[in-house]
Amino acid sequence: MDIEIESQSDENPAESTKTYVFDIEREMRNGRACAGIVRVLSELTNTAPNKMKPLHSVVNCDAVDALFRTRRYGETRDNVSVTFTYDIYEVTVDASGKVVVDEE
Repeated sequence: MDIEIESQSDENPAESTKTYVFDIEREMRNGRACAGIVRVLSELTNTAPNKMKPLHSVVNCDAVDALFRTRRYGETRDNVSVTFTYDIYEVTVDASGKVVVDEE
């Protein structure tokens, strides 16, 4: 489920930005953080995953999956996050499974 937070520019209210927050903890626990990110972007853009620009064209998916892979005894990694740009979106993923997408 996503939460939409809308913030307005103080100088120009017409230039509002939108921030969306998603949970991909389930995918992260299974070592598939990028699959969760693709699901998020697919929902956000209302585009089927196979019709989207491939995520691996903007970020190394193997590295992202490895970065968020749980530790040996199922513990999540602390204080780890990654931010990248996908089309008009700035995407930030953290170790808690939270994905924050800012529309630029």
